Amino acid sequence: MSLDISPETEARLAAKAKEQGLSIHAYLERLMEPLPGVRGIDLLKEAGIQPAGTANGEAPVLPARYLGVRGTLRRAEIYGDED
Repeated sequence: MSLDISPETEARLAAKAKEQGLSIHAYLERLMEPLPGVRGIDLLKEAGIQPAGTANGEAPVLPARYLGVRGTLRRAEIYGDED
């Protein structure tokens, strides 16, 4: 496989790969790997547990609270002191 990228992009990739002591190929492979610790839902699915709200592949919808129109808070309301 090959990609056509601009010389500037190639130079940036080469510089970042060199900073980490990797070849461009190894650097790009590392970028494409999933981050460790970000497999939470995948691990649940492998264990046969279907997380709530993900049955259709979408992220669960979290509840939202309407707090009304309040406007900006003054410093005393945030920190409990007076100027």
